[in-house]
Amino acid sequence: MKSPALRRPQNLDRQIAQAKTVLRQLRDTLEDLDDRRELARAKQRNAGKRGTDWEAVKKELDFEF
Repeated sequence: MKSPALRRPQNLDRQIAQAKTVLRQLRDTLEDLDDRRELARAKQRNAGKRGTDWEAVKKELDFEF
């Protein structure tokens, strides 16, 4: 049976890995929230403005669907 001193690094490594996972998820969530905030601002900025016609965009970019 291993002594607690020998088991601690394994526990610490596991905790660090779990913390990295949580931080990665938090970063992704914050990026998503930032994207949503920017989209809301863009919608507000462009409220009432005429949009670009999809047919014109396809023609300009030479898209064929």
